Amino acid sequence: MTTQEPIEQRIDRLQTGGIIDLHFDLLMDLYEKRQRKSVLETEFLPELEVGNVGVVGVAIYIENRYLPDSGLRVALDQIARLYAETQACSRFAISKSYHDIQKAREDRKIALVITMEGVEALGTDLNLLRAFYELGVRSIGLTHARSNAAGHGGIFASSGSSQKGLTEFGRDLVRECEALGVIVDLAHINAAGFNEVLSMTTKPPIVSHTNVRRYYDIERNISDEQIKMIGERRGVIGINSVLVGPKKEESTLDRYVDHIEYVTNLIGINGVGVGFDFFEFIYSQWPESAKRELAEKLTTPQFIPDLRNHAHARNLTRKLIERGFNDQQIEKILRGNWLRIFEEWL
Repeated sequence: MTTQEPIEQRIDRLQTGGIIDLHFDLLMDLYEKRQRKSVLETEFLPELEVGNVGVVGVAIYIENRYLPDSGLRVALDQIARLYAETQACSRFAISKSYHDIQKAREDRKIALVITMEGVEALGTDLNLLRAFYELGVRSIGLTHARSNAAGHGGIFASSGSSQKGLTEFGRDLVRECEALGVIVDLAHINAAGFNEVLSMTTKPPIVSHTNVRRYYDIERNISDEQIKMIGERRGVIGINSVLVGPKKEESTLDRYVDHIEYVTNLIGINGVGVGFDFFEFIYSQWPESAKRELAEKLTTPQFIPDLRNHAHARNLTRKLIERGFNDQQIEKILRGNWLRIFEEWL
């Protein structure tokens, strides 16, 4: 006679190895709160611990108001704040290699991998990539929704993105990233740029945070053809919690798992991970004028009620169990697939 393991106990076991979230806009928040101390420890550590998060991709992002003149300075300041904050809290470790990540996990620390969302901070100076690499940047998405010196973003509409591919600077950047060991992230880029990056690279590609167009048909999200292209190259797609559907009533945890299932059905369980892109903690601080501007320029983010921050990660694990994923599949979604990418790239 076998006794069935209680679901909460199973969640505990599955999360023991730590969840990996490859996209979190932490650095822009640390920068805005730069006059305060211990922001990482007081505002973020409790939620990360409750959710048993083990590795986080923390993104450099430069808001429009700092461009074009202050992009480099703000990016460097964001990294400086991260170093200061992690030095003040022993629970975190900035990780620059697969070995670093494994060491942090063994030491029961939360590994922070610095990423870049849009290369505005580089201007058109390829030498700056090396400088950011030395500071710890290990993954770069060339664009956000806007165009820049490297390429063009996919817009938050079903059509209308630029038909142009990468610029010469963008192509040089991709080549240099792969030479250095900086993961090239295809999140946000337009279709022409997506195809061009894949044609130029040899290592497994990633999309750190996106959703499938089947459920939210905007060019910022990823098409069936693009999903298959990532799968053919043994890449990984991180599912985003903010763009699971265009309407509030569609933005549910079940729909989030629908995205995971959809990718799994197309390319297999080895091709899907987590890129939560939790954003409500920033959005809630904005004045109404900034929220209106976001809605007009991009979209209104729809937050999933029971997946709003890292403390809710257990809810995802529970839902994956309820939807019939087995232990091995869940472990790959929560961390295993991203760990493979880190091992191959870093």
